[in-house]
Amino acid sequence: MHEVNLEDLRYFLSLTRYGRLATAAERLEVEHTTIRRRVLALEKQLGERLFDKTPRGWTLTSAGRRLLPYAQRIEAEADAARAAVSNDRHSPRGTVRIVATDGFGGSVIAPGLARLRERHPGIAVELVTRMHLLDYGVGEFDLAVTIHRPERPGFHIAHLCDYDLRLYGSPGYLAGHPRIRVQDDLADQDLVWFVPSLLDLPELQSAEDIAAKANVVFRTTNLFAQVEAAAAGVGLGLVPCFLAHHDDRLIPVLHDQVWARRTFWVITPNRLLNTERVALVAEHLAETARLAQDRLIPSRN
Repeated sequence: MHEVNLEDLRYFLSLTRYGRLATAAERLEVEHTTIRRRVLALEKQLGERLFDKTPRGWTLTSAGRRLLPYAQRIEAEADAARAAVSNDRHSPRGTVRIVATDGFGGSVIAPGLARLRERHPGIAVELVTRMHLLDYGVGEFDLAVTIHRPERPGFHIAHLCDYDLRLYGSPGYLAGHPRIRVQDDLADQDLVWFVPSLLDLPELQSAEDIAAKANVVFRTTNLFAQVEAAAAGVGLGLVPCFLAHHDDRLIPVLHDQVWARRTFWVITPNRLLNTERVALVAEHLAETARLAQDRLIPSRN
């Protein structure tokens, strides 16, 4: 057996974490052929096949699983050595890709990243926001913040936070329409709402009885567009409190009567659970949610 090239272990770890040559190469900013070449070189050095190619990506063989904890320790020691030489405290390096909903990602996660940067300057974050359900493909994300719990194996699921959806309207709209005292008064109101194709999403199902009583005048797939339309006086909007409650352009409507509580979950691929930078960002997300509690579920008084 030849001496192991420690740099090859970095390529081994990347393919282990992301399961596909293209994704591993993207994270290391190299060509996918480089990943394959370096892994083949490592397999030759060790005299063992480390990966099997499957329809779901590259998976570790028994030899690869035995190698993994040693490679992870070497990576951690290399990071610590780099920090020691540079007279800096240990800080993991690399990119963590977060997939989140548009509203939560843009209004809660993004503003909280300053704290993460201060504590861990070596970690870069990619925030990908979307409305539709995740495919949960290999390498699609390092962390996902979602209202849906995947039924597939291979993912660790943790509760992040709960949040409320409530009704809001602009002062101009409320002044120009009949007074709202109880839910039955919504029959005389205009609503800005969601497109019908999204009504299979859990956070919208329980709200349909509200829409059935009112006149829906505008539909959109975008929460920010819904907030802006409500703020402009188009109609009342049932939107997450973290987007609307501290917006001076909007006034709460029937907050003690009309509300729905939903949950955000943090999804981590099992293969990334022991990756330090991913674990640190997951902890940061939990702290961000705790700090945003008064925006997520404000008092109904």
